[in-house]
Amino acid sequence: MRSPQIDKLFVSVIVPTHGRAVLLRRLLHSLLAQNWPADCFEIIIVDNLADHDTDRVVSSIAATTMISISHHRVTSGSPGSSRQFGAEQARGSVLAFIDDDCEATPNWIAAGTSALSQGYGLVQGRTLPHPAQRRHLLDKTVSVTGPTPFFETCNIFYNAAIFNKVGGFPVAFRERFYSEDVALGWTIRRAGYQVGFTETAVVYHEVFLVSLTGWLLEPRKMRHWPFLARAFPELRRELFLRVFLTPLTAAFDLFVVGLAAALILNPIWVVLTLPYVGVRFLIPGRFRAPHLRLARFVFGIPRAAVLAMTLVINSFRARALVI
Repeated sequence: MRSPQIDKLFVSVIVPTHGRAVLLRRLLHSLLAQNWPADCFEIIIVDNLADHDTDRVVSSIAATTMISISHHRVTSGSPGSSRQFGAEQARGSVLAFIDDDCEATPNWIAAGTSALSQGYGLVQGRTLPHPAQRRHLLDKTVSVTGPTPFFETCNIFYNAAIFNKVGGFPVAFRERFYSEDVALGWTIRRAGYQVGFTETAVVYHEVFLVSLTGWLLEPRKMRHWPFLARAFPELRRELFLRVFLTPLTAAFDLFVVGLAAALILNPIWVVLTLPYVGVRFLIPGRFRAPHLRLARFVFGIPRAAVLAMTLVINSFRARALVI
């Protein structure tokens, strides 16, 4: 049972949106079904696309509830700026961020607010691919099952006073896609505040079917990591051997070196390719069928190459090595 003091906290739920009226409708219905007093939270929708369908969805749902729902039009080109704008309009002592392609479970606000009230500067929630949707070989979704150094804003709660004290999303990263949330999380950690995670604040994320081209080029969103590592050197302790983005990127770099050395110097160097082959083909992950594991391995090579090139190019630009 929650304490009466927690129930009295006012929560501002901030939702950036961009032309996703159908998904936004699903999200809003899940927010209206929260196990939280209707007079103790508000929903702030920040819309950076002139979309009449979104207008109709928001106005029709707002007319059916006592919960405060505000809809703001902005000209910002990034979700980071939209989130910052929403936070500046917020009245709550708790800022809860969720995305328009998500669905909140009924206890989401209660669980996140309860965890945050234990003295954290921020608390991440648990995000899972939507269980009602089928996974595909080439798809896009979000899965956060434990604390991460990314501080994904599809499911996260901030102490509003601390958020405002550190200046919100850092200006240097606010207009950069896929990095403003990382920068804010590390800013809060740098300021000396504890960060937490709660498994009970659960959000389901849409599973998008993507084209082969879109899937291969998706790693380009990691282009900001060298800039993040330069701005927050302490972030390197979350990197593999303080240089590699993940163990998988290290294995792929070794794969490239081994393949090149085997072709140029001596075939024995092909042994360096084995760690990547083992990870991508022999370890099944969510794919159990052999033909799917083979497909993941084959298609994974050009995707990994895109990520490697993205990190190398931007490491030079940022003068900070992350590969």
